[in-house]
Amino acid sequence: MSEQFPERPSSPDYPPPPGYDQPVAAQAPPVSPVKKTERPHPLTPLIRGWIILIALVLTFGREFLPGSQNGERALPPIQWIVLGVIVIVALAALAGLASWYFTKYVLDDEELRIETGFLNRNSKRIPFVKIQSVDLIQPLAARLLGLCEVRIEVGSGGDSGGKLRYLSHAKATQMRDYLITRAHGEQISVADSAGTLGASRLTDLSATDRKIITIAPDRLVLGFVLSTDFIVPAIFLVASLVVTMALGAGFFALPIVLPLTIGLVTMISRRVLAQFNYTLAEAGKGLRITRGLTNLTSQSVPVDRIQGVRISQSILWRKFGWSRVEIDVLGYGGGGSEDGTSSSASNLLLPVADKAQVQVALARILPGVEIDAIEMHPSPRNARFLRWFDFWTLAWGVDERVIAVRRGWLTRTIELVPHTKTQSVRLTQGPLQRRLKLASVHVDNTPGPVDMVAKHLSLETAREVAMSQLGRAEHARYLPVAPIPSTPTDLLARTLEDQRAPDDPSVEEPNVEEPTAEGGPGFWGPPPR
Repeated sequence: MSEQFPERPSSPDYPPPPGYDQPVAAQAPPVSPVKKTERPHPLTPLIRGWIILIALVLTFGREFLPGSQNGERALPPIQWIVLGVIVIVALAALAGLASWYFTKYVLDDEELRIETGFLNRNSKRIPFVKIQSVDLIQPLAARLLGLCEVRIEVGSGGDSGGKLRYLSHAKATQMRDYLITRAHGEQISVADSAGTLGASRLTDLSATDRKIITIAPDRLVLGFVLSTDFIVPAIFLVASLVVTMALGAGFFALPIVLPLTIGLVTMISRRVLAQFNYTLAEAGKGLRITRGLTNLTSQSVPVDRIQGVRISQSILWRKFGWSRVEIDVLGYGGGGSEDGTSSSASNLLLPVADKAQVQVALARILPGVEIDAIEMHPSPRNARFLRWFDFWTLAWGVDERVIAVRRGWLTRTIELVPHTKTQSVRLTQGPLQRRLKLASVHVDNTPGPVDMVAKHLSLETAREVAMSQLGRAEHARYLPVAPIPSTPTDLLARTLEDQRAPDDPSVEEPNVEEPTAEGGPGFWGPPPR
């Protein structure tokens, strides 16, 4: 059968293009790429079997200790002990091997699929659009072998995300960067993803990551010692010693003193080990938190999913100007430990930071917001009948980008919620508030440490704030994105320059306007009485 060609144009002014008379090659139908199924690293059974072995030894080993039953049980013969150890090791190895063999994953240009289970097969598909963050966890045993656990946080609604234990460090960083890039809407293929080049095994930061803040270990220790988490048990310990010694019964205080002492030392060591070399860095379109000495955790924080910020400062921290910064992140909920000692995703942004470091971090997560410039309005004086212990600290304020509340005396708390992250607004009024003509305004967002409540406002003010908040949220969506300072070092240097000691004769005393009853600047300063 001869090839059929369309007729040439009859006009000589429009000659046919070159190759017009050549037959067109038939195009082959597109071939669907074969999805490659992979397993975790072959050394995974060694790590998981080791964990199972430790659990079995702790569970059953104490039954064979001498004196476990009123001092009457003795050790079994040595051959039985050896046989028991061999059986436990074999069971742990088989359990780790089975978990590794029946764990598979497929990463392609469309989704990530993780399959687990032997008797009950479980196949979990994770679309890229639902991914909130991707974190790398390195327990001590995995870190010694150069392996990482990949932990994926997805959208809220009861979805628990996914885990892959364990991948090589290079493959884990490549998967993390690819998933985060696709989660931000960029269309790249797995083959084009090069991963994090030159990522440090100590901090998990690459040459392209910009380190912003690093918290020194000595500040971590001192900040914890001056926190209420340490002060309250320490006071109870000292009081127990004083009372028992005064009564001449110091020996009987040992069952109380020893556990408290061990607990306090353990708390300090856990805090230092978990938050050692705490680093906040810019990585791509988000932030990256790396922390840990024995167990390294690398947590990715998507800036566009931060829903609120909470800055707290205990009374003993004020002399040093230290603060603690926590954030609400969409998809995190209240998960993770509050102090960042857990390996799971944490809402903690900065454990203990000075004012300059807090401002550097805020410039990244809330660009264009100057908290010193927010005009704060105190609650009316009749709020003292409900909050007699700290009514003078209650204040609220708004600017064109955020709504802010301040409260607390022993622990001063400042909370910020961007208008664009407002999900709903509520006005509540209890029976005593009705008699005093007061009300509280709640600005709801995603679950987390931030509890945005403007407490005990006058009824007219509360209604005005609640009714106008949705309008401010609509207006803020049309505001241009504020520029971020070019380098963190420049911003940090300018902030430290503003905080030079006032007793320096070469520096003029700045004229800082104190807050008044009508409101004004002084967000960090003492609240009006």
